[in-house]
Amino acid sequence: MADLALAGIMAIWGSSFAILRSLLGTAQGSPLALVAVRMTLASALLTVYLALFRPQDLKALLRRDLLRDGLFAGALLGIGFLLQTEGLSRTTASRSGFLTGVLVVLVPLLEFALFRKRPSPPALLGVLLAFAGITALSAPWTDANAPTLLGDTLTLGCAVVFAGQIVALGRIAPRHPVLPLLLLQLATTGALAALAGPLIEVQHLSGEPRLWLALVYLSLFATLLAFGVQTWAQKILPPVRVALLSSLEPVFAALWAALFIGERLTGRELFGGALIVIGVAVGEAGAALRSAVIKE
Repeated sequence: MADLALAGIMAIWGSSFAILRSLLGTAQGSPLALVAVRMTLASALLTVYLALFRPQDLKALLRRDLLRDGLFAGALLGIGFLLQTEGLSRTTASRSGFLTGVLVVLVPLLEFALFRKRPSPPALLGVLLAFAGITALSAPWTDANAPTLLGDTLTLGCAVVFAGQIVALGRIAPRHPVLPLLLLQLATTGALAALAGPLIEVQHLSGEPRLWLALVYLSLFATLLAFGVQTWAQKILPPVRVALLSSLEPVFAALWAALFIGERLTGRELFGGALIVIGVAVGEAGAALRSAVIKE
């Protein structure tokens, strides 16, 4: 169930690349202002919900261990978002999605480097296939990448930070209730964007209804729902499996970008997307088979 829920979230997150790229490309708002408003709106809605229906979860925010862990995970999430959004303003939606997907390889490397935890053979094979697919999709060896080099570099930096956030959340999430931990992460991300924005760029948001409809969608579905499901799922699934499922995100990003803003996939990119899907299928099938063998 957690696997299926995460796969659905990847489809939602994939759509956010095209939506944000469209907003940035038409100068609807500055990158970090969009992040700040998105996260602040999501945090405010979640706070109202907790106050009305789950006051005990608001009281949990007074716990020192929850504050420490939530602020740490939120800082990683916030830094990743800042890098990703600034990178997206300098590259295409498809490339941003593909390069963010590099975290599928970085997560098991971090797990091994920090905790000496080796991935299972099916998960490792799935990761390698997914990485091959991401490489085919992004094609870093081609000369056509020069105009997007800075954006691609920032996006790769975000993949490193997001990988660290997945690893950290894998240890943190099982210790705390989902919604207070989610609120701390979102509020921290919004605060970082609000503080860093004026130092990096001129802040602006247009008054067009299209912008605010997009922000409502991003706040409700790509933020509250998506990160809520991720935080819940990481109470159940190991970080490497979460990373493997995350490799579906660049596939959805490319599909939504083609549908919404006319970005087209080449034969090589379609081949890369197919490798990613095969990698996820191999990893998931292997995990299910190992679980069945262990139960027997």
